[in-house]
Parts: sequence; C-alpha cells; structure tokens
Amino acid sequence: MGFVRTCVWMVMGLGLGVAAATLNVGGKTPLAYAQAAWRASEASEWLQERADDAVDRARGALGQSTRPRERHSDEDRAALDKIIAKRSSSSR
Repeated sequence: MGFVRTCVWMVMGLGLGVAAATLNVGGKTPLAYAQAAWRASEASEWLQERADDAVDRARGALGQSTRPRERHSDEDRAALDKIIAKRSSSSR
C-alpha cells in the first residue's frame, strides 16, 4: 500500500511540474511567472549571499583557501565609476 501511495504522489508531482512548465496562462507559463517574481524579489540576492557564505565556511573548514568577496551596492559602484572617470579624464 505504501509503494502504491508513493507512486501516485510521484506521478501527481511530475504531472504538476509538467503542467507548470508547459501550460500557457495569459501568454506565459506558470513557471515563467514564478521565475519573473523570483528575479524581481530581494529573496534571490539574500539566498545567494547565504549560499556564498556557506560555501566559504565549508572551504575554510576543509582547509582550502578562500578569497575575499567584494560586495558593493549599486550606489557604491556608481560613485567609483564617477571617480575613475574623473581621474582618467584629468590625467589626459
């Protein structure tokens, strides 16, 4: 009985996944809507930072060298670009 129940749930899950990837709702698939929502949210950046930290900790625990990661905001990058542009134009 447990094997049959597991097979039924597996088939239902696979069917749901196929439907989410192929069924068009409003011109896009539900999977495309989910991907767009994920990219627009800040959760993806948060999760990426946590995953990078976990990888760095694991490498450190294994004795592998870890290189420092630079984390600059968009405002910081814009300010650096302005400074670099100002210095490169004044040195000519």
